[in-house]
Amino acid sequence: MRVVAIVQARMGSTRLPGKVLKTINNSSVISLLLARLSKAKLVDQIVIATSIAEENKELIQHVNQLGYEVYAGSEDDVLDRFYEASKRYDADVIVRITGDCPFVDPLLVDEVIRGYINSKVDYFSNVMPPTYPDGLDTEVFSFNALSLAKESKLSAQDKEHVTPFIRNSDIFTKSNLYFDKDYSYIRLTLDEPEDFTLIENIYNHFYPEIHFSWLKIIELRDKNAGIFEVNKNFKR
Repeated sequence: MRVVAIVQARMGSTRLPGKVLKTINNSSVISLLLARLSKAKLVDQIVIATSIAEENKELIQHVNQLGYEVYAGSEDDVLDRFYEASKRYDADVIVRITGDCPFVDPLLVDEVIRGYINSKVDYFSNVMPPTYPDGLDTEVFSFNALSLAKESKLSAQDKEHVTPFIRNSDIFTKSNLYFDKDYSYIRLTLDEPEDFTLIENIYNHFYPEIHFSWLKIIELRDKNAGIFEVNKNFKR
């Protein structure tokens, strides 16, 4: 069973253009994400899935220089992008990560993969419903489920967000990982300039260490809630 983590990322963003190549202590956001994700023991390969848009050439070059594979596909049909990348890299199981999650936690990723394997479902995540902070979202599903979704009549939204059809359809079996406390209101994702300020402050706090766990971020928040105020007005 070959597990491929596919990270969807692109340079286009209405609120924060080029966010994945913004730098923190001379490291790009996407390089921090990939370095952390590479510690996941149950992932066989990591692939960046971006689009063929001209603006993504800089991202593709940067990721190649980091030593990771890149698949460039449809700009709007992200599900097709995942499907074609999964085929190219012989994925039996896909781990979906988004490029706006620079605190992706490899231990949590492994836990979700393990949940998928043990529960023998088509789809397993930590977002149905979420109890982990926004920015730690991890979805794991079979290539067969992705193929069935690809063959179905989907809305533009289903194609753009990859997994809504799988999550909402009764033809797939699903399960979820819950944390024992609800932290879903905490925002660790990168969508707004204020998000970047928080993310930069967190990385600066732990610098030069980049492999701290998400629970260390919670500990930091408990001790210094003030720095987490900057993006509190943006809801999940």
